[in-house]
Amino acid sequence: MLTVEERKKLEEEDLYDIKELFNAEVDSWFSADIACCDNCVDDFLKSWPFAYDAEGKQFQLNQIDLDSFFVGTRLSQVYSEEDFFRFVRLVSCPRCGLELTSNFIPYSFPFEPVDDFENIIEEIALLSKNSPFLLLKHSFAVQVFNAIKELSEEVPSLLLSTSLYRARVASQIEIVKKNEFDITPRKFAGEGRYNHSGLPAFYLGSDLDTCYQELRCTDSYIAELKLEKKIKILDLTATYENHQKHSDLLDTLVYSALISAKRDEDNAFKPQYIFSRFVADCAKFVGFDAIKYPSTRTHESSFNIVLLNNEFSLGNNISINKVFLYKGKNRVREVEICT
Repeated sequence: MLTVEERKKLEEEDLYDIKELFNAEVDSWFSADIACCDNCVDDFLKSWPFAYDAEGKQFQLNQIDLDSFFVGTRLSQVYSEEDFFRFVRLVSCPRCGLELTSNFIPYSFPFEPVDDFENIIEEIALLSKNSPFLLLKHSFAVQVFNAIKELSEEVPSLLLSTSLYRARVASQIEIVKKNEFDITPRKFAGEGRYNHSGLPAFYLGSDLDTCYQELRCTDSYIAELKLEKKIKILDLTATYENHQKHSDLLDTLVYSALISAKRDEDNAFKPQYIFSRFVADCAKFVGFDAIKYPSTRTHESSFNIVLLNNEFSLGNNISINKVFLYKGKNRVREVEICT
């Protein structure tokens, strides 16, 4: 880091104001401000994990190193390479405040995030670990509940025209029977992103490959299912089109660690799931049957649906059409269902 004296000396020698030129070129190239740098990218993604793969992996594609940025912008017309790397020490990352030394990432969210949201994440994380049943004591949780309640009064129930899919690890199934794809029995239901331990939910994918990716590309039996009853869905995949009034709030949730934190398979206590389960409780309480949420593992049109209503199970408003053995996109075949 520069000392106060070193910074003052460089600023006096810099005739063109590199900070202003640098930020103007970032905006010109990327239509975005600097979100983070090599020093703080992990911290950024800890708060905003969904951003990493969203929008066609825009976050990843925007990463650029100082050498390439210098060569490709007007900065190379103003400064010699030697002067650029001397004066660029005056440019700090707006997130961590450290000098830019190598890579930086310009990025803007495709929505307006809730104000001061990273502090809200920390407050809710602390509350979730210490007193999870008191989430509604936090003003943001109250805001989320009220938004979901209002949406429930506007969203109609619809009959889905497309099939959905449910996967099971192939090595865990000896005989392919319909009941292998039914909702998990209560006594075996562990904590999930949208369900409590002992309270199972029906997790479904939009297509074969989404299910396969969600199982970490493990050879899978995947059932094609058809819902036979209208359902009311809280849609978190296209919030502006479906819930315009609350789209910024919902998108903030989806992009953040409150909804999209990575799961910890080894820990019985999963605090990263507490707020998403709170969202599921709110949705179920106000009359939603399901939550539709984006998949980060496949293409952007893919999604997952979790059925919250226990009126849905195989033979009870859900029918099974086919079962496939899936080992990847080019290694799939239909298999017989044993009765």
